[in-house]
Amino acid sequence: MEHAEAVNQYAVEKYLLGELSPEARDAFEEHYFGCEECAADLKMATIFIAQAKKELARPNVITMPVAAVKEKRKLFNFPSILRPAFAVPAMAAMLLVIAFQNVVTVPHLRQEASIASQPQILPSVNLADGGSRGAEIRTVIASAQKSFLLFVDVPTDTRFSGYLCSLYAPSGKLIWQITVPPSQAMNTVPIQVPAENAEAGVNTLLVQGVSADAPKTPVDLVKYRFLLQIR
Repeated sequence: MEHAEAVNQYAVEKYLLGELSPEARDAFEEHYFGCEECAADLKMATIFIAQAKKELARPNVITMPVAAVKEKRKLFNFPSILRPAFAVPAMAAMLLVIAFQNVVTVPHLRQEASIASQPQILPSVNLADGGSRGAEIRTVIASAQKSFLLFVDVPTDTRFSGYLCSLYAPSGKLIWQITVPPSQAMNTVPIQVPAENAEAGVNTLLVQGVSADAPKTPVDLVKYRFLLQIR
């Protein structure tokens, strides 16, 4: 996927919403690993969604009446919007969104964009040989507000059309999954992990092979374990 194609297809938005086909998702993932602009857009959009969820989860956030949400065609019926029963909560909700964007989201995103555009040295852990039996569990120390890198070796095989990396928390809970195309699996794969999407303790990264014939039954290839310390 070329950058212009990613922009025209709103690939970042569709990727986060899960609206890309498996082929388009793989193509976009392969693209944004080498595209600083798309990687920055994806990071900012992820931060925005996380911040929005936190704000909307607060008990004092005023939400739109259910009836108004169900009847979308009446949303822009100005006479009904101006009625007292609807005007106050609707106006408050709009003001809340505007204030949140101006006071929290926009400055935060600008700061994140500025940081993303600067060279950084990220904490990392090399899992290349960490899957062998009895291997030492390696440690990575990360900040709660920053990302860290996993350098992963994927055991490749021609029978697989792609590879699935799944991170499991110390409790065994699945935290996230990412697809690795065969072209990238030929070399050590760097995976950038936001610290907020991981848990402190001994994590497990499961690498599986996915075949075109049985995409829903991936084959376990290797398990990497590492100790994450968050400060």
